[in-house]
Amino acid sequence: MSRQRWAVVALAALALGTAAPPAGPAVAAPSRDRAVTTSADNRVPVADTTTYPASATVLLTFPGGRCTGFMISARTVVTAGHCVHSGGSSGTWRTNVVAYPGHTGTTAPFGACAAARLFAPQGWTGASNAPGGGDPTQNYGAVQLTCGVGTTTGWFNPGYTTRPVTGSCTTTHGYPADRPGQWTSNAVIRAETAGLLYAPHAFSGGQDGSPVFYTPDPDDWCPTPPQLVIPCPCPPPPFTAQTALGILVSGPGGTGPGLTNSIATRFTAQAVSNLMQWR
Repeated sequence: MSRQRWAVVALAALALGTAAPPAGPAVAAPSRDRAVTTSADNRVPVADTTTYPASATVLLTFPGGRCTGFMISARTVVTAGHCVHSGGSSGTWRTNVVAYPGHTGTTAPFGACAAARLFAPQGWTGASNAPGGGDPTQNYGAVQLTCGVGTTTGWFNPGYTTRPVTGSCTTTHGYPADRPGQWTSNAVIRAETAGLLYAPHAFSGGQDGSPVFYTPDPDDWCPTPPQLVIPCPCPPPPFTAQTALGILVSGPGGTGPGLTNSIATRFTAQAVSNLMQWR
């Protein structure tokens, strides 16, 4: 194993071996994250995980737990930082990470693919100013795979905006450990800071790393979302990519807007720049 620092964009990375992933569908151990939800459980099961964007939503497994991630290129999955590294200068990298795009809960329609390399910003792997060791606004990371499954599943584009997004309608897809298969929910962003978003998406362990992206409101009561800055390359036809503006990282907790809302790491210009280097 080797660690490498990218001084220009303040990244940390871990190169892994290329052992083959298990041939069968994933059977993950229960998540070590606490199971919490908002006051109303607004999740519904995804019936067909072979169609986009469910196909580009990924079940990630590793010894002792599981997370969600989402494709951002043919080979790269974005997820929460704590899903690849436990956080802080004394933290450790995950091992034996395996990705299952579009997993149904019983089968893996796109197969399994092992991790070749893990990435996280040094604000997550080096900081020690929060429980768990990392800066919560830097709680994002990526998994580079040994296969190019994204050309089949499609992928999300990461994007950011410098304007307020409170009041915007969002969707998330993920893999809660307390129920089988992939689940989705819609929720309005209730509050925001420069690095975090707060929305009442119901949450339980395993959904860490789920994409948060804009969704049109059928009743047209949500405000028009601010224009996102979207670097490409975009996925090839026939995919019309959704743009993720953040990553769901935990359920309600703490004080302030996090007390009643799930919490997402917000994509900033620096975060998107990092992700573009990890693609």
